[in-house]
Amino acid sequence: PPVAEPFPASTDYLAGASGRAEEDSYGADYLVDAPDRTDAPADSPSASSDLNLLIVEVVNAHLSGRQLMQYQVSGELRIVPTKSRSQPAEFRFRLKNSHRIEHIKVNDKIVKVSAGSYVVQLPALQQDRPLPLIKYMASSRWRPVPIYVEASVSSVASGEVSLKAVVEANPQLKTALQDVRVTAVPSGTISSCLVAPPGTWDGVEGCLRWRIPQLFSREPPAVCSAELKGGDDLDATILQQPFLVQFGCEGVTISGIELEVQMGSSGTNPISGLLRRFTSGDYKVSVG
Repeated sequence: PPVAEPFPASTDYLAGASGRAEEDSYGADYLVDAPDRTDAPADSPSASSDLNLLIVEVVNAHLSGRQLMQYQVSGELRIVPTKSRSQPAEFRFRLKNSHRIEHIKVNDKIVKVSAGSYVVQLPALQQDRPLPLIKYMASSRWRPVPIYVEASVSSVASGEVSLKAVVEANPQLKTALQDVRVTAVPSGTISSCLVAPPGTWDGVEGCLRWRIPQLFSREPPAVCSAELKGGDDLDATILQQPFLVQFGCEGVTISGIELEVQMGSSGTNPISGLLRRFTSGDYKVSVG
């Protein structure tokens, strides 16, 4: 596998990269239309299998329109017990598509690298909380953007503006984005705001919020709009701060990394399934 290092005391995953968002694409090998996808390991799990593996990735990005200004994906492989375990367990796994990730850090208290595979030796677990096995960064050569927000503001009259944001999932993403939330903080003096569903106006915090339960790439984009009225300083320049975007996606990774799980030295496989998920981190979109 790629060179692996022990977990550091702290890891900064917030570097940036620049490029055109449109040029980045998802790998066809993991674009499956399978929300809540759970794969069985390569070796069949034993009857006592009570552990899941979870790959969770966090997407940090800054876009200006569709221009990608910053982008980074951090990931973590976790062991997720379904119950406490009184007995230790051992298994092995190999990384597939390992060229898609870099800067791998291993939890060397329970993970050893041997002959191209990772050997996990779990102690007895008194609690059913997740444990990290490895951390990594997605390679900067692949920068697929899961969601776009294209906004426009037009002056209707003095002190009155119309705002519209078109929210679109990447056409290559075959799995729905879940619980998409878009937040805008308009500037200027605002006395009233009429927000079209599914949005709300928070007059105390001065922000617009829209929530889209599911966003599919194969369906028309979601349109978020609002009509704002206020002082003379309310004009087409109200969107000086970027939109903040939150989302999640179950069943796939954004890096394309996959695992092959194998039995440990005991000849049993304690892993019952492999789960995948990616979510937004610091994800913002400025008006292009």
